[in-house]
Amino acid sequence: MHEKCTEEIKMRVSPSLLLALSRLANAEDRSLSEYVRTVVSLHCFGHAHRLDEAACQREGNNAPCEGPR
Repeated sequence: MHEKCTEEIKMRVSPSLLLALSRLANAEDRSLSEYVRTVVSLHCFGHAHRLDEAACQREGNNAPCEGPR
């Protein structure tokens, strides 16, 4: 089940970025807000996963996040 989207972020973009985002959203048959939310989620959670992996590597071979070997 997806998490309910209740929070808002207001941001300013250039007209050319707005046009590009709008065209990409349209190409995927999504609303602009849905498209931007998808792009930001993929970017953010992808980086969060990489940060978690880096933390595990710094903790050594038997880090708790790696589980038993």
